[in-house]
Amino acid sequence: MTDTRLPNHTDLTAAAATLSAHPWVARVDTDDIHGDGEHGLRIVVTDESVATTRAAGSAIVGGLTNEHLTHWTEVYDWTYSTAQQHDSDDDLAGWRATDTGEPLPAEHMIEWVERTVDLVLAQHPRNILELGCGTGLLMRRLAPHVERYVGTDVAGDVVERLSAQGIAGTSFVKAGAHELRGQLVQDAVAATGAVPDCILLNSVTQCFPDTRYLAAVVLDAIDYVASGGTVIVGDIRHSGQLLDFARWAETAKNPDGDPGTLDNRVAHRAATDSELSVDPSTLASIASASGREVSVLTYAKTLQDDSELTRYRFDAVFTVDAPAEGGPHAVTSWQSLDRNGTGLTELRDHVESGPTLVAGIPRSVTAAALRSALTGTDAVVLIDPTDTAVFRVASPPAVGAIIPADPPATGVPHEPLGAFARSRMLDVARTVLRRAGTTRPAGMRVELPSGRGLDIVAATRRRREIDRAGRCAVSGTPEPIIDAALARVPGAIERLDAIALSALTGFLHSDAGVCSGVPVLVDEVASTLRVADRHRWILRRWIEVLCEQGHGSMRGADIFVLGDSRTASNDADDRELARACRSLGYPSAMAEFYSTALSSLGPLLRDEMSAQAMMFPDGDMTTSLSKDENNISNRYLHGAAAEVIAEAARTRPGPLRILELGGGAGGGTQAALAALGDRDIDYLFTDISRFFTTSAADRFGDRPGFRTAIADIDVQLTSQGLEARSFDVVVAANVLHCAKDAAASVAALSDMLAPSGIAVVIEAVREHYLVLLTMQFLLSPRNGALHPGKLDRRCGSVFLSGADIQHYLSVNRIRLSLDLPEEGTPLAAPSQRLYVGQTL
Repeated sequence: MTDTRLPNHTDLTAAAATLSAHPWVARVDTDDIHGDGEHGLRIVVTDESVATTRAAGSAIVGGLTNEHLTHWTEVYDWTYSTAQQHDSDDDLAGWRATDTGEPLPAEHMIEWVERTVDLVLAQHPRNILELGCGTGLLMRRLAPHVERYVGTDVAGDVVERLSAQGIAGTSFVKAGAHELRGQLVQDAVAATGAVPDCILLNSVTQCFPDTRYLAAVVLDAIDYVASGGTVIVGDIRHSGQLLDFARWAETAKNPDGDPGTLDNRVAHRAATDSELSVDPSTLASIASASGREVSVLTYAKTLQDDSELTRYRFDAVFTVDAPAEGGPHAVTSWQSLDRNGTGLTELRDHVESGPTLVAGIPRSVTAAALRSALTGTDAVVLIDPTDTAVFRVASPPAVGAIIPADPPATGVPHEPLGAFARSRMLDVARTVLRRAGTTRPAGMRVELPSGRGLDIVAATRRRREIDRAGRCAVSGTPEPIIDAALARVPGAIERLDAIALSALTGFLHSDAGVCSGVPVLVDEVASTLRVADRHRWILRRWIEVLCEQGHGSMRGADIFVLGDSRTASNDADDRELARACRSLGYPSAMAEFYSTALSSLGPLLRDEMSAQAMMFPDGDMTTSLSKDENNISNRYLHGAAAEVIAEAARTRPGPLRILELGGGAGGGTQAALAALGDRDIDYLFTDISRFFTTSAADRFGDRPGFRTAIADIDVQLTSQGLEARSFDVVVAANVLHCAKDAAASVAALSDMLAPSGIAVVIEAVREHYLVLLTMQFLLSPRNGALHPGKLDRRCGSVFLSGADIQHYLSVNRIRLSLDLPEEGTPLAAPSQRLYVGQTL
């Protein structure tokens, strides 16, 4: 947000100095904030001012976050003081339609309440703690069915009113949602003599400032609830539908408006929406961070009437320490049930036939119709965790649970804190300057630390800007490379895979004597080839890949049957190999390396030749590795990652503390330092090899703030002299797949991050068969050590899947906020990706 209403003044230094003393201000820069040559002040707020930090008692909220919460407290204090009574039990104060501003129909709202009550009682609670009980809409219906009920709310007026009613088995406390661990709430719960087995937050998360606050509240609830209990977060606004909601609201508000301006009006409404919206992947990420075994069910709203409450909201149930036990179940598509237009009838019959998950149900089949068709069964209607256009039906419910270990694709939350904090900080800045008698500049712009408080439009814009930076790195110009110029990339990847599989099939046939269709023991193949013990895991993986790709099959765990080998050849087509490598941006030397390695598979397996000697024929590892570092995919990823790091430097106080793990040949380092320019930094480059740290010191050592150290990602980093929680950014580019235990290495990475720290991870998320046959030898351990992936959830391949990376980040309380490149583009074909996450 920018203040441009004041006349221009030249004395910016005094204003900057005055504002810099404010506790909410991290830095004040003199900058051309409008792009018109006129300088103003760019004010960056501290992370502490917009933070929510979990603590032993109540969570600690920063100054601007607290102001946001206070704003909503005042809203509800006023709303409840003018309550709209329908009858003694149904106080519907504040519930108005977005399109008309009129109160929502009482019948619709009462059904909304009753459906929520049904959801809560279906969990069979005995002791409920409700955070944000409001006027008691749910409490009055729940209290008769449970032994104990404690309600909290920020509005003192309703707490007093509810307490005065003396409802048996209930008690009420004035407290915010983040004060679950506070003394008042703890005393009220202790007085019941029981730990709650259900913690309920219904229709309150929209008032939360950001995902950090949401995470703090939900994690406290998960920690506190009894084993086997549930945390129910109801009436969540879905960020994946926010733009649809904004379009509906704008169209309803002005049906005769100019269609040419509709998209801009929709974007503005979405960007300025004052309520928090999240998606199922955000909730799964929070559940993963809890340290307890948690599954998540995301329920559709099944109200009879179509309204914004039905279309754009959902309920989530976190089940704690009681893993989903759906067991074996059928997975069926709606299309297969609805061939003759009798889908609802077929659905009921299918559900009654046994455990099942029915997916892909279009929203033209309403959730209410699905609920009606399933009456009397145990089936539930769920939203799809990745596709907002469809529903799912699960019977029993557990078969539809999101398991945090297998999270849905990353979504984009909408956080209102950013807009609020920018507006409030401008007000504060004006007041501070006026009181100090300091002349106010013509323009002031407020920014939050990178990645914080992003509304959905800003988050989308940030994604485009980072993608653009990567594409400019590929083009080598200020103009980003377009997809049409990369059209050959997907085909080149396919050709390299085909070359590798053909070479492997031909090698096993010619050198190991494996014949098509003839069973052979894997150990016998290894003996025939005289495979070195440390490389036996590679041979086994080769055979697994051939089977996965339809070039063979396994009988049991140890007998291999090779497929048709008549067209296979272990002599690579050098011309085709060179053409594919050129399409991917590799120099000719890389194609030569691959060709040499493919013709030397036997000596490589026997340890008679080393991949290192082939890769570094002149002993210059840095120059040789640059053959791989400068391909199209790596240039894109390094360029995009560099923009993330530069963004952090622009919006955080200096020096920006950066830790690079496994820096290797320094391709990513070079891109990052170029993007950082002359920013104040403390950049620690690390690698397990002294050769690489020495090379990096020679190349980059003249840059102020750059230093190097030896570090091994397979060893706890704090035991190697690195201080925990001391880095703003940790970069791990193409290094996690080298870890023996990726889970432990990501945990070590997480330990290095300061509050609000950023993790930048670059990894291939699938196996490339040419790499498997060549460079994989570089990862074979010596002296009986374990090979990469032996201790974690990788299955054979050394490379982690995207779900693996998201899971490991989440369990270490790093919420994934960005992954690139965009799926479906040529840049995605190599399956190398950038993941950016921030600490919760």
